[in-house]
Amino acid sequence: MRLGIRALAGATLALGFLAQPLSTQPTLAADPINIVVGYQPYDTISYSAAVIRAKELWKKHLPAGSKVEFEAALQGAIIVNAMVADKQQIGYLGDMPAVVSTTKTKLAGIKLVANTGFSAGQRCNVIMVRADAPEFKDAKEAVKWMDGKVVATPKGSCADRFLRQVIESTGIKPSEVLNQSIEVISTNFRVKKIDAAVLWEPSVSRIGDFVGEGIAREIATGNSFGIPDGGFIAMRSDFVAKYPDVAKAWLKTELEAQQFLLDPKNWEEVGNIVKGQTEGITPKMAWFSLYGRVPDVRGGSAIRDTKPFTFSADIKKHLDSTYTFLHQVKVIDVDKAPEGAIDDTIAQAVLKDAGAKSPLGEIKALDASKGPKD
Repeated sequence: MRLGIRALAGATLALGFLAQPLSTQPTLAADPINIVVGYQPYDTISYSAAVIRAKELWKKHLPAGSKVEFEAALQGAIIVNAMVADKQQIGYLGDMPAVVSTTKTKLAGIKLVANTGFSAGQRCNVIMVRADAPEFKDAKEAVKWMDGKVVATPKGSCADRFLRQVIESTGIKPSEVLNQSIEVISTNFRVKKIDAAVLWEPSVSRIGDFVGEGIAREIATGNSFGIPDGGFIAMRSDFVAKYPDVAKAWLKTELEAQQFLLDPKNWEEVGNIVKGQTEGITPKMAWFSLYGRVPDVRGGSAIRDTKPFTFSADIKKHLDSTYTFLHQVKVIDVDKAPEGAIDDTIAQAVLKDAGAKSPLGEIKALDASKGPKD
């Protein structure tokens, strides 16, 4: 099974956006501009980008004649590398790659400028076990079962961050922690080469037993441990400095996309949009990944996702703790955000201009029976 072939092939890009280094002087983008956006259609934190791409919302806000190239990736680390290399100017990232991106200051300045979603830990902090694993009375018993087992997760992802936190907080010692892509994890669950994995939506919904293939079971989330997760928009600092009006225009586009995601009348269409930019994800899987109700015993909560857009106190606390934790486990060499790396100034201005307030809204999860038919 191959994930992402159509999505990746469908985003053949012109990466030569900036042939010369950016000057430090702001430029009014009255003329058309070409930008490259990295996003993850296989991650609910990028569903707003999927909506922007499908409905071409950016045409309302960027200078007439501008072009936006969307480059799909299966995980955030790929987008971080592309942004550092100046092959992408905007990136949609989960919390671990977002934090890591801001610490590459010797290579490139990258800042986090807006939030794409914040949950109690049901998006990227999801633990799954093979379908024939025992039934557990609760999430903590299930995690204890993972002691001595073979566990997999994509290294450098938000799921990797969560797995590290669970291991540290519970003291479990898996026999192996394998660095595997979501595609390989799906295959290895099917042939029973791994016992458990930590993944993110919508792959969780795809292989799980609620609306998916049933080759694995969701048994715990960050909500089981009080560990939230979030998504962020990162921009190259030189891009923001050179084109502040374009950066603002993009966040206006993002605001519209998030409002679209929040409106229940659009939820079925969102499922179809995600299906159109992925492989193997049905509309019902895509719908459930953002709007479906996971039972409490498996780590679910009534509120599936919140859209603060700007950096609320909870988001700042989550970012601070992520910097601290990743420094403790020697993933990054700083224990707090570099100066100017967490900057929602433009997002705040966009909210004010629109007469909107943070949070934009929250998603109250619905039973799977309320979702679209595949």
